[in-house]
Amino acid sequence: MIGWRILCGGLVFVAVTTIAAAGLSTLAGRLEPRGAWIAMALGLSAGIAAARGASAPRQKITTADAVLFVVFGLAALRAFLWVVYPEGPDLKILSPHNLGDIALHLNLILRWANGGTFWPENPFLAGAVFPYHPGMDFWNAILGVLGLPVIAGLRWVGLLGAAATAAALWRYGRGFALASFLFAGGLGALVLLREGVLDGQQDAAAWKNLFLTMLVTQRGMLFSLPAGFVLLTVWRTRLSGSDGPRLSVPAQAALYASMPFFNAPAFVFLSVLLAVCFFAGWRTGRSRDFLSVTLLAVIPATWLVRMVTGNFTAPNALRWAPGWMQGENGWWFWLENFGLFLPLTAVLGIVLLRRGAADTATRVFYGVAAATLAFSFLFLFAAWPWDNTKLIVWGYLVLAPLLWDGLIKHWPLGLRIAACLALFTSGALALAGGLDGRHGYKIAGRAELDDVQFLLRHLPVNARLACAPAYDHPALLLGQPVVMGHDGHLFSQGLDYGPVSEKLDVLMSGREGWRDAARGLQTHYLFWGRKEKERWPDSSLPWVPCAPPLATTPSGVLYLLTPCLLEE
Repeated sequence: MIGWRILCGGLVFVAVTTIAAAGLSTLAGRLEPRGAWIAMALGLSAGIAAARGASAPRQKITTADAVLFVVFGLAALRAFLWVVYPEGPDLKILSPHNLGDIALHLNLILRWANGGTFWPENPFLAGAVFPYHPGMDFWNAILGVLGLPVIAGLRWVGLLGAAATAAALWRYGRGFALASFLFAGGLGALVLLREGVLDGQQDAAAWKNLFLTMLVTQRGMLFSLPAGFVLLTVWRTRLSGSDGPRLSVPAQAALYASMPFFNAPAFVFLSVLLAVCFFAGWRTGRSRDFLSVTLLAVIPATWLVRMVTGNFTAPNALRWAPGWMQGENGWWFWLENFGLFLPLTAVLGIVLLRRGAADTATRVFYGVAAATLAFSFLFLFAAWPWDNTKLIVWGYLVLAPLLWDGLIKHWPLGLRIAACLALFTSGALALAGGLDGRHGYKIAGRAELDDVQFLLRHLPVNARLACAPAYDHPALLLGQPVVMGHDGHLFSQGLDYGPVSEKLDVLMSGREGWRDAARGLQTHYLFWGRKEKERWPDSSLPWVPCAPPLATTPSGVLYLLTPCLLEE
């Protein structure tokens, strides 16, 4: 019970602090220390109140549960203590899945912690909206403003978020939920046997290990998963009328309302489930709490949705795509990625239809989760098909414990063991392979990073910099807004970056019209270093005669383009 109170209180603390800081930062135009302290005080008060109002019956931790907690803890220590780390002359990250994302997160954290504009235009594309849910990065920025170093913040937030995720999953579905998250996978072990590579199946698989590709790289999941499963646990208790974990309505509303800022797909899933719970509870007289949560959350949630969609102008990528990422692989795609999970889910549906005694909560949770999977397999809601995983994960994790309770646990011991091996062997191998000593990937040279940091001291924090659009560019890692960032980020946000890319190419290559290109990009600062030389080796550097260098280091030169742009 104490653990449930700490979990709920901690999550409400983060939710209220982040919402309050976002509101104060919107009024001030930037994240200020005073606003961060005020938000912290409000969040702490709300967290303490939520903890006092939370309750849960005592639940026994079995030996299997304890083993899974240990595995979860060891995986979290390995993943987050080495999330970003120095090794010799290099700055490295552990996960290859994080190579394209870590610069985005570091950029946002440092930008806001250093006083960058809030809510910003897209810091990675000139003139574009910013359709992203950066709540966890904003939380790290709050900690940074209050004095916590960025890398230490990444580690501590990762470890505490992982601990909260494990606790919330266990409360929702006990050890089977933990195993389903840690060891998600299909029959990818067959690829292992064929290739002889421990984590080789992760390259070809669409449904990858969730711990490695969701919790470690998609930082919003560090809040949305534990907060979401706290809500799911409480809503299931309320809908079924059972004696389970409880949380006050205002605390539920705080968690739900903050969800768009941390993870938009989670908010969509929870909104659908909340609506269905309300209508299902109407017949049994248990709809009041669901309505109250909705009414308390509607204003802050709408404001946050408006914020993360660029005032509702974000590109709409929803489109019909039956088969998801199946391609020409046919039925083998589903077996390789999900194994027995989908057939067992179908069998469970038949069992629930025949078993009239199944409680309302089980039928509702099964129906919404199964519909989520069906929707995700028929429609794409983002430009990058793999992003459907961010919605699939909710249907999968909600269904997994229902499979155990409604089907697998009633089988003989031998069949239960066989089912668990079939469901989790591949994912367990992927987890082990994804965290072993072979991994470690350079994200930057430490000397180059120090040089570029010295150069950027001469720039205003909100000045947009023209530089090479590389995912590991030092300017991105140091929090500077750029004319154009990594195209993978921009594509996944559904943004049309083609016109900006063309103008940037004209400017940096020094072709005719480079001054007009710079004016169109609204940039007065240009960085020329190693990556720029590699991308535009034949550039004529026409700005050199008229643009005074603000600073020069062995890693590059920072130019002020304003005198050039004043010329005809």
